[in-house]
Amino acid sequence: MKKHLYVIGGTMGVGKTTVCNILKKKLKNSVFLDGDWCWNMEPFQVTEETKAMVMDNITHILNNFLACSAYDHVIFCWVLHEQEILDTLLSRLDCRNAEVHLYSLILDEKSLEERLKKDIRQGLRQKDVLERSIRRLPLYEKLNTKKIHVSRQTPEETVAAILRDTGIEDNEKEEEKKMENINEKESAFPEDLESLKKELEAYRKMHRGVKQEYDSIVRQMEKQKEAGRTKSATYRQLMGRKLTYGNMLDLYKLYDLED
Repeated sequence: MKKHLYVIGGTMGVGKTTVCNILKKKLKNSVFLDGDWCWNMEPFQVTEETKAMVMDNITHILNNFLACSAYDHVIFCWVLHEQEILDTLLSRLDCRNAEVHLYSLILDEKSLEERLKKDIRQGLRQKDVLERSIRRLPLYEKLNTKKIHVSRQTPEETVAAILRDTGIEDNEKEEEKKMENINEKESAFPEDLESLKKELEAYRKMHRGVKQEYDSIVRQMEKQKEAGRTKSATYRQLMGRKLTYGNMLDLYKLYDLED
């Protein structure tokens, strides 16, 4: 069976991570890598050596995903604002048995500014990201990718556009159909209440863990602020972790799993 590789780029604040997390749920046997995770280091250093290392790490992980029989869909997101970076990435991936889908998420400057200012107010990003992110916006129009304008659509709608473009079935809808068929066949049998209780408790435990970690990160950031270390590598990494766990909590709300 031919695999599918989804490479999704976009400037900071465009919503790449949220879109990819939703896409992962929609695709059967899928795995997701965010390129920014490979920059999660202490101290944070951007040099020619570390840039080469990060690219090596990303391509190594993606090639392992592509080679693994457990996954049919490999999802990757990164800023990817230059064609050279995109070309280098693709040249180092073994895509002989994979169909590659390249997308750039684009939005207008006003919408981007509003999203970033919200993140800045919440302490998720530094103020300097605003100028850097807006400056990169025009670069995406020049890339050899399919453009998806996300200014006036939700992450769910963006994912739906990707699925329509690829012609791939929405796994959640497929599972819903299967469940409907199963329910019809088993309608004469009572629900396994004990099993449902265990599943509910497992979800609650997972949700508590995510919330506790998010609250812990917020407390650590407050201590960093009090110590005047808002420009430190530790503070930047805490912001990244807060954004990741915040996105997870947003997904709970998106699927009505949280009050």
